[in-house]
Amino acid sequence: MLERALKLVSPCDRCGACLPVCPLFAAKDVESSAARGKNTLTRALAGGVVEPSAALLEAAGFCLLCRTCVDNCPNKVATDEAMVDVRQYLINHTGALNAKYRAVGSFLRSPTLVKLAAGGLALLRKTGLNRLVPYGSAPDEYTRTHFLTAFAGPAALGTPAVTAPKPIPAGAKVGYFYGCGMRMMFPSAAADTLKILGTVSQPILKENVCCGLPHLAHGLRETFLALAKENIRQFEAVDIVVSDCASCGGTLKHLASWFADDPEWKERAAAFSAKVLDLTEYLVQVGYTPRRRIEATLTYHDPCHLVRGQGITKPPRELLKATGTYVEMDAAALCCGGAGSFHMDYPAVSARIVTRKKESIERTGARIVATGCPGCLIQLSKAARASGGRFQAMHISQVI
Repeated sequence: MLERALKLVSPCDRCGACLPVCPLFAAKDVESSAARGKNTLTRALAGGVVEPSAALLEAAGFCLLCRTCVDNCPNKVATDEAMVDVRQYLINHTGALNAKYRAVGSFLRSPTLVKLAAGGLALLRKTGLNRLVPYGSAPDEYTRTHFLTAFAGPAALGTPAVTAPKPIPAGAKVGYFYGCGMRMMFPSAAADTLKILGTVSQPILKENVCCGLPHLAHGLRETFLALAKENIRQFEAVDIVVSDCASCGGTLKHLASWFADDPEWKERAAAFSAKVLDLTEYLVQVGYTPRRRIEATLTYHDPCHLVRGQGITKPPRELLKATGTYVEMDAAALCCGGAGSFHMDYPAVSARIVTRKKESIERTGARIVATGCPGCLIQLSKAARASGGRFQAMHISQVI
């Protein structure tokens, strides 16, 4: 895997185009924060100039995996993919896997534990003890009753669809991928997703397991591959797999690449990845019409795993424009600083990044900022609280 990482970073010509766009370099002006520094470390490690160490693992771990550097690199160097390989290599050769990541990985591997945690968090929200996600509980009465209804206009029935629908097989079996973040943190948003899907299909619920991204990102690749195989099995009988979590969707769409050299799983993984769609991508394809008109200004934050991981920008905006008055924020695609566990591992740096996002949202004058990732929604909820109520953060399924 170190050989693969070296191959990935070899096209880096050290031009520095990654430096001004890297959120971490802006927050912490250190060369190793940006892609150029990380690529140099990878070359040094592969060339034997430096030895595997916990310090190198820390440097490789200090990365949002947001792909902003890739988008702005003249040679499109995939530093994010290289860092995943370097992390795995260093953990294999140093045994320095963080006990926290090991515990979280074991927890997320168990659907039963995830469901139990979801129930416990729901209870804490009802008692007001959980301040992490104040508007994530079902049925989310605060958001629904005191905020959305204040802006609800005439029903959108009879208005034209947001775009011309693209071909979806007649009678296609549509499966819903229930992500861990949605299940535990935003069950009401997941419930709204299912309601929406129910208006255009008969969604099929499977006992899917974690998408495996947390495991892949933190050196638990074998667990990631095992989870991937289970999800492939679960959804083999459906035609379309819809995800309302950008991180899950981005991971599932790229499973095929991880099994390209596996004769047993290559074709099955490719077939699975080909049928994964983001919620907004699917809704636009089938010509979904938003269920209400909201008399409020809306804006949108692009999740990294949607805008750069999947190349999806238009569908969510089309849906929001059909729902209310839409205003584009500046730097909408700038990472919010969540990035899985990054906001917990580096809270000070994450706070500086999300403050920039808060200021961008405030400049739009929007009352609602929508997004399609539970990790982003946690960050945007922090920004909403810091704004003193100037705006609220919601999953896009709660808005449309």
